[in-house]
Amino acid sequence: MNRTLAVIREWINPDWARHRTVPPMEAGLRPNRRLDEAHVLLPAEAYTPDDLVLTESGTVMFSSEESIFELRGDEVRVVAALGGKVGVLVPSGSGVVAAVEGVGLVSVGASGETEELCADRAVSSCVTDAARLPDGSLLVTIGSSHESPGGWARALLRGDRSGRIVRVDGPRVRIEAEGLGWPAGIEVASDTDVLVSLSCDHRIERRMTASLGKPSARLAANLPVYPGRIAATDDGWWFVAPYPRNRFTELLLDEPQLASEMMRTIAPEDWFVPRLRCTTPYTDTLQMGQLRVLGVIKPWAPARSYGLAFRLDGSGRVAESLHSRVDGERHGITGVAVRGGRVVVAAQGYRNLLQPQVANEKAVTQ
Repeated sequence: MNRTLAVIREWINPDWARHRTVPPMEAGLRPNRRLDEAHVLLPAEAYTPDDLVLTESGTVMFSSEESIFELRGDEVRVVAALGGKVGVLVPSGSGVVAAVEGVGLVSVGASGETEELCADRAVSSCVTDAARLPDGSLLVTIGSSHESPGGWARALLRGDRSGRIVRVDGPRVRIEAEGLGWPAGIEVASDTDVLVSLSCDHRIERRMTASLGKPSARLAANLPVYPGRIAATDDGWWFVAPYPRNRFTELLLDEPQLASEMMRTIAPEDWFVPRLRCTTPYTDTLQMGQLRVLGVIKPWAPARSYGLAFRLDGSGRVAESLHSRVDGERHGITGVAVRGGRVVVAAQGYRNLLQPQVANEKAVTQ
């Protein structure tokens, strides 16, 4: 709506005004230190993991920069170098299907053999997640038709709604849904529906597989984070949240002219938007008493980066969550994999893989 009309509407009746709010992290999202206490799987700062899968043999395959790696015990080996930034991984037999920026979807075997699956332009850029349907086809989420995977912040500030859900069946591609606010995750919920994370709308929807473009039921809405990729488990679904919401960014979103000026005149690394990793806290905006007292970063400070993965049960209730708070370092969780009660997350911001202890593991060990 035109800014002037919005002001007039608010002046006539304040109840008509749209006020953005960031709900508190409470109930199942109550902050803890479970990611800070998790087991670290990789050498420090050696890789930048984006996504991962757990294989039947118990090994971890993960994407980092332009390659796919395998972690077996404490040993890491290169499975394949794919000539483009590798993001999403989907299990496929003993190997994976990988989304390669600028290339498309590529099948990678456990021994490193590669085969191009689909190079259509619809899936060659900004693939954020993928899920395999019971009929063998893939549903792929495209964050934006105008941005690269690293353009999330720009898409958020511009109100980009060019995200898509695409069905891939061999070389055939069909656009199933358009006009989405950076769909960042997708997973099969049943034979007839899927779950979709809409990052810029901070909500999770349940959509019918046969009509993905139609309005859907909201499983969780107005989350205090921007949800990302999804992994199914026996008792619900695990979600990652790469970015936290904060009130300062919400203020920018209510002032599009200010946001445009910021993007035009300030370097992207200095924009006041969430990040996967905050490496310069002493130069951050609002870093004074709101972030630290006597030089100590406070866990309740306004978050620029955060570490979070959480599990929803079938009713949409947050059953448990894993946190690394503002004063921690294990931030920027971009991928999660689950198998046999074992949960492993990819902390791209922290540049490592983490294996936290979760409820199922506790039950097994007790």
